[in-house]
Amino acid sequence: MNKIVLLFSILILFNSCKNKEFKSEEVLTKTNKKSYSQIKQLQWLVGKWTNITEEQQSYETWTKVNDSILTAYSYTTVLKDTVFQEYMTIQQDLDKVVLIVSGPKESNQKPVIFDLNLQKKDTFTFVNELHDFPNKISYTNPVKDSIHAWIEGKIDSEYKKIDFYFKRSNK
Repeated sequence: MNKIVLLFSILILFNSCKNKEFKSEEVLTKTNKKSYSQIKQLQWLVGKWTNITEEQQSYETWTKVNDSILTAYSYTTVLKDTVFQEYMTIQQDLDKVVLIVSGPKESNQKPVIFDLNLQKKDTFTFVNELHDFPNKISYTNPVKDSIHAWIEGKIDSEYKKIDFYFKRSNK
């Protein structure tokens, strides 16, 4: 009789542990899905973008790496000569979203990290008050298949804002 009670107790214990493990995985899965909701709002960036004027051509290509990371390569040419290029990563860890901007590897520039600061609906502003210029980088999607981005901050104590307008490209 004692063996039956012991065996029955072990089965109950094993079954209750198994249920707790399942519930833990279920909670973790729900948490992971919820935790990337901020970066999900930026998925419209994914794709190829162009800003072509008579003076210069700018290109920006955004790629979704996974549910928590978007990466981009951006460059500008003047008379077929590349005059500017940078790499960007938007990454979400738990409830924090950052934009990491770095130059080409050969430039030896250290990456600069900007924290997401949602100030207005549908405008995503990344801020780093310690960086010389820019202090803020903003992205918005004013109409379908377009980006209005701008950088702003102070240069020699004078406020400066530079706007960038991109259209989605199939190239």
